[in-house]
Amino acid sequence: MMENKQGMSAVVTTLIIILLVIVALGIIWVVVKNVIDSGVEQIDLSTKCTAVEIQVVKIVEVDAGNYSVTLSRTGTGEEIGGIRVVLANTVNNVYSNVTEFGYALEPLRTKTQYINDTTVDEANQLEMTVYFINDLGETEICPTPFKKEF
Repeated sequence: MMENKQGMSAVVTTLIIILLVIVALGIIWVVVKNVIDSGVEQIDLSTKCTAVEIQVVKIVEVDAGNYSVTLSRTGTGEEIGGIRVVLANTVNNVYSNVTEFGYALEPLRTKTQYINDTTVDEANQLEMTVYFINDLGETEICPTPFKKEF
């Protein structure tokens, strides 16, 4: 009679160990899957950012702190959410506030926007960053801004 109980105990112990291994594998899989998905999203954003080409056509200081900025987009890349612009006077190390360009440039379009920021006089550099709006409505900012001296 005692021998049967010991046999059952070994079976139960083996089943518990197998169950714990399955649970551990499930937990590890969830963590690994989240890391992989995160990496894929970053690669996707980098690919989209690389495909978008925006060129600075001209920048004119209309008067102190007021600038006319004209940007042009080539025919490549996906639809963008918009462009954020920062003007700088690199000599005095003064930067403007981040300004929305005001247009999500479509491919093969050129647009002019007036930027009024009295914090920067005699700006000599424009820094622009493209961003996308994902399916959840969140802003995905391209990691590398474009800088243009003028």
